[in-house]
Amino acid sequence: MLNIRGETRDNVLMIVIGITFLLNIIVMNIFPPNIEELVVVGYILLGVGALFVAISIFTLRKKGISNIVDTGIYGLIRHPMYFGGIVMFFSHFFLGQNWLIAISTIAGISCCYLVILSGDKRNIEKFGDEYRGYMKSVPRINLLLGVIRRQRGRK
Repeated sequence: MLNIRGETRDNVLMIVIGITFLLNIIVMNIFPPNIEELVVVGYILLGVGALFVAISIFTLRKKGISNIVDTGIYGLIRHPMYFGGIVMFFSHFFLGQNWLIAISTIAGISCCYLVILSGDKRNIEKFGDEYRGYMKSVPRINLLLGVIRRQRGRK
């Protein structure tokens, strides 16, 4: 079982993710962007990321978490909710266009990735070889590879 230190570390990472996200929003409101066209790109990325988060939540609510969910979005990537969060963080580069946002965004994305790695460990402990098999067939967060694998599997 994941030890208390691992759970505490994940909690700290989630707090850092929340703080960096909030910091980015505050800084975006204090310092207006320089290039308005990039703001449009930022909003598109923000929407795409939010869509991944929403689809992930709806899928988990429908399928539950007592078994491995490997259909729908979870058949493309193993961690679509965190992928969506990373895309949303990435949108901050375009929405904020500020060095403080860049540093905070890199920290937030790094924390998301560390939580993803920890999630894989927890799921291996919970589901064992079944999850290891899922890991081999579905990439962690590489959406393009997931789409390619799905298309090859349908042929």
